[in-house]
Amino acid sequence: MQAQDLNHEAMARRIVDALQLQPSERVLLRHDPGYFSEIIVPLRRLVREKGAIDLGALEYVEIAALEPSPTPESSTAASEAFAKLLESVDVYIWLPVRTEVRTTPPAEAQSLARWLDEGGTHRQVHFHWSQGSVLADGLATTHSKALDKLYESALDVDYQAMAAAQDRVIVLLRSGTVRVRTPAGADLRFRIGTRPFNKQEGDASPERMKEARIRIDREIELPAGVLRVAPLEETVRGRLVIPMARLQGKVARNIQFAIEEGRITHVAASENVAAVEAELQAGGDAARRFREFGLGFNHKLEATEGSDVLPYFGYGAGVVRMSLGDNEELGGAVRGGYRRWFFFPDATVEVDGETLVRDGKLLIPGP
Repeated sequence: MQAQDLNHEAMARRIVDALQLQPSERVLLRHDPGYFSEIIVPLRRLVREKGAIDLGALEYVEIAALEPSPTPESSTAASEAFAKLLESVDVYIWLPVRTEVRTTPPAEAQSLARWLDEGGTHRQVHFHWSQGSVLADGLATTHSKALDKLYESALDVDYQAMAAAQDRVIVLLRSGTVRVRTPAGADLRFRIGTRPFNKQEGDASPERMKEARIRIDREIELPAGVLRVAPLEETVRGRLVIPMARLQGKVARNIQFAIEEGRITHVAASENVAAVEAELQAGGDAARRFREFGLGFNHKLEATEGSDVLPYFGYGAGVVRMSLGDNEELGGAVRGGYRRWFFFPDATVEVDGETLVRDGKLLIPGP
């Protein structure tokens, strides 16, 4: 799965430009040696050209090396070494990874979360690429060369215009009760209140970090384009309908969740309802709690006609993302670790009767 025939120099420059690196900032890359390796050389060179310190490229951990489980002693030593390494890092860049081959172990992910929470100019870039090619149930699907080119193009957008559009939408979403409906029958209402919004508008600069209010403000996605928020849990009510989802190794269809005060109160499905129940049981209390509302703004991330693949985590303009589970990183009140995203490319979103999205088409409100 090589991302070939791409302008890796230009993509590396897009990442470094987003970071607005300052002299002597220390940069660590994480990479999969079997995927997207062409970007490493230009990326490290551009980091050094900015006067920043190149700390090298650390490989993701081979999943095979974790099975069978390593001894507690070796696992602890490895995680402690990684945590120690982070003490000298200002910027951490996640390069694309083949998730079936390599991973970031849980202990290292926890160290990264603590490192971000330390604040200052700590920040990381997520450059997921193929991992972002999903079906509407939020799970990855087949990534193609056509999607490679689409994602490359989606890096080259008007970021200032995107940020301005997100700002206008934030004002509207805060102004009243949000209602989300879909042709499949979803009908949810909620309020945002003063909850912080996460704007993925491609700005990973130290200046932007001064405004960070929640952990994911320090996690910058490229391609960019999604606006995220955890609604006030007690205000979420209605019906969430998911046409299809892969759960516990089975395909469930026409899943219906009745939700009151942000909690699932009833579950139904036309096929494999037992798999739905098993998923919720395995996920614990967090799996039965509403997590997040997201809305895409990147007009270049349009799904190909006739394809079920939603490009790059649904960051395309007008795509709605709603999810269940832990929303600590968003400034919400749900804890427990479980997270599951679902995407709605044909939703209608209104705020007190004013339409923001109609049948998956984003209608940007005026200034």
